Amino acid sequence: MKDTSELIKKAWTDFTEHGILESDVIKKDVADSWKICKSAGVDPLGGAGAVLDKTALKKRLKENENLIKIAHPIMEQIYNQVRGSGFVIVLTDKDGYLIDRIGDEGIMGEARKMNFVEGALWTENAVGTNAIGMALRLDKPIQLVGAEHYCITHQTGTCSAAPIHDENGQLIGCLNMTGLKEAAHPHTLGIVLAGAYSIEKQLALIRSNQIIDTAFNSINEGILITDSKLNLILANKAALKILGIEQEQIFHIPIVSLIQNHESVDEIITSLKPIFDAECTFCTGSKSVRTTANFAPILDTSGISGLVITFKEEKYVHRFVNKIAGYRANYVFEDIVAVNPNMKKVIESARKASITDCNVLITGESGTGKELFAQAIHNNSKRAKGPFVAVNCASLPKDLVESELFGYEKGAFTGANKEGHPGKFELADGGTIFLDEIGELPIEIQPKLLRVLDNHKISRVGSTHERQVNVRVLAATNKNLRKEVDNKNFRDDLYYRLNVINITIPPLRNRMEDVRVLANVFLSRLNKANPENHKEFDKDFITKLERYHWPGNVRELQNVIERAYYLTDGRLITEEYLPENISIGLKNEDSKLKDNIIPLKIIEERSIKNTLAASGGDILKTAEMLNLSRATIYRKIKKYNIDVNSYKN
Repeated sequence: MKDTSELIKKAWTDFTEHGILESDVIKKDVADSWKICKSAGVDPLGGAGAVLDKTALKKRLKENENLIKIAHPIMEQIYNQVRGSGFVIVLTDKDGYLIDRIGDEGIMGEARKMNFVEGALWTENAVGTNAIGMALRLDKPIQLVGAEHYCITHQTGTCSAAPIHDENGQLIGCLNMTGLKEAAHPHTLGIVLAGAYSIEKQLALIRSNQIIDTAFNSINEGILITDSKLNLILANKAALKILGIEQEQIFHIPIVSLIQNHESVDEIITSLKPIFDAECTFCTGSKSVRTTANFAPILDTSGISGLVITFKEEKYVHRFVNKIAGYRANYVFEDIVAVNPNMKKVIESARKASITDCNVLITGESGTGKELFAQAIHNNSKRAKGPFVAVNCASLPKDLVESELFGYEKGAFTGANKEGHPGKFELADGGTIFLDEIGELPIEIQPKLLRVLDNHKISRVGSTHERQVNVRVLAATNKNLRKEVDNKNFRDDLYYRLNVINITIPPLRNRMEDVRVLANVFLSRLNKANPENHKEFDKDFITKLERYHWPGNVRELQNVIERAYYLTDGRLITEEYLPENISIGLKNEDSKLKDNIIPLKIIEERSIKNTLAASGGDILKTAEMLNLSRATIYRKIKKYNIDVNSYKN
């Protein structure tokens, strides 16, 4: 060792004083480093590196906060192994700035003399050949002893350095051990390598945990994890938010104490199989949260070692169901076209009703647009972002009306979904339910609907538990509900509860000026949907439309326009494309009109004869009664060849 040290020292002297580097004893990496130092003008008699000012150092430490936090405990472990042996353990960033150090007091004092302190720059260009600078430049472990250092002030020591990389393999720092050259040993480099490797693994593990934690907390479903005793050990942010509790409160709580109906937990323990889409109510203090949950067992060789529970609030599940099922309103008040003054007043009344939360009863003949009004009311209300659930009461089988409206629990009846099913009122929570043809609602269901209107709570079929719902009710009928009440077919209390605001839509025959406007709107929509097939109405076609009495109201008119549009081959829609029932109906009206027309001369003759009969054949009196002159009455008697004597007594 002595001979090699002397040879290295001589080679260093030859190079620094004469620029000669011929000795084979100098390792290539060291020789290259000496050349770099000479080219950079590094003073071989110097070696004290520059140090950052306080502001720059503070910034640099902040940028490398995570590296320091992870590396420092590992540096302490290394130091505990070499304590008292005269070593200092150093951490630098990727640029070679010293950012942390631990060491024996004696060597720490010597290190300070060389500015081997936090903020010092230890690159080759700054302080000459050293293990830190070479490890960072070459991206590989380096060990230097004595005169291998370029600057003479460093040649009393030995240094061993290893680069540190992040999870992507990018160089982020360097770990170094420096001591007196007498303590040099190859094992030192092994210790540093092991330390750098531990730092890299810890960085990767923390990064992996960060990714997992981020993913865990980015999921908008609540996630709860239990241990083998079913005590909670982990919850994501969504779970804490849904349940309304803090992170500290949830640990070690038995899961069964949070779940009101824990049959799913009991079932999974027995079956060891996951359960999906179970209705689950969590109770935390005074708060009760209805959810749809999945339960999955964590299995090992001894059985269940825990549970993973994922859940969503029921209202969000219902919102998703509503979106898929199309429970939304598409029409607004601007879609309701009218020029008739009475119809305009109806529209304005509906606008005023929409900004309230009152129940509304919409009445009108079939086809007048009751659901159109209901959708417009919903979309103009504060519930516009909520669901719009339309229910045709006449289409529901009598035996299923209750379960369709209010839902049912599992096993409530034969053929019921095994997990139960929400009713239309639950699906409409936060929005509007539209009960069309309310007059067809069975009399035995009406008290239950009345109760919902009174206290905003529903009870599923087969359940004793009431659920709060926030729903506005719009109802429609083409019946005279007042008469239905008198006939005992409809409850009067329910009628008054629904009929807080009444909207009565006039039939189309009572607003014939709207026929042309509506026809043009329907045609415009068809032309827009078929831009390559633009069509127009013939004048006679529109005239016929305006003469028809429209028993099917606006719906019938829309169907007639659509039929004529698609049957017409040319550009002009003519009366020949009117449905047969309209054409025949208009012809029959024309025929009846002709039968009732009496020629004027016949009316005049009959009038004179009737007056002569009343006057007893007195011509002058007849003229006076008919407000005619004597000459005129004589002329007309002659014209119609009337025998006056036959009228005299």
